Amino acid sequence: MTIGELTITKGIKTGVAGMIRKMVRAYAGVPAAIVPAQYFTGNMANGLYAILNSGLPGDGLAHNITVAATTVATGADTPGSILFTGLDINGKIISESIIPLQDSTVPGLKAFAKVTAMLQSGWIIAGGNDTIVIGFGEVVGLPDRLSATTDVLLFTFTTAVVDAPTVVIGDELCENTVLVPTGNGAKKLTVIYQS
Repeated sequence: MTIGELTITKGIKTGVAGMIRKMVRAYAGVPAAIVPAQYFTGNMANGLYAILNSGLPGDGLAHNITVAATTVATGADTPGSILFTGLDINGKIISESIIPLQDSTVPGLKAFAKVTAMLQSGWIIAGGNDTIVIGFGEVVGLPDRLSATTDVLLFTFTTAVVDAPTVVIGDELCENTVLVPTGNGAKKLTVIYQS
């Protein structure tokens, strides 16, 4: 039955009918285990970083970028920022700037299906090249832009239903994401949503 037929034959209340007059879609994938060093490991420095693994997370999904910085020798470097350029899940060019935090991991907010460039600027050394590790995290991008977080109707991971999933929405497609509990390359993620 179509939504229209359900509205007529099943007597859906006006408010609810208005809420579900969108396409109901399903998105499924098998998120890889987080790889903190998927894209780069080395000394912090200004300029372009050489990208490992063709800039791909390796599971065919779009993930957020993570940046870990570790202080080396005496004093913490001034990290500046790293500008990431890449593609969203639909192949559109996107970018995000992340400021590393000494001795911590900073997660990005946008979901990248591929990273094509990583440019650091504003870095100032303070006694030894601090190390930088760039990879991907637990945030997975959705293939559609949502109007509200409540557009996610059902979220399952492996065989478990996640009652209160972390859903983020934004103006750009890459800002519409869900947080995966912990991927290991074997557990299936399924998101049923309306858009």
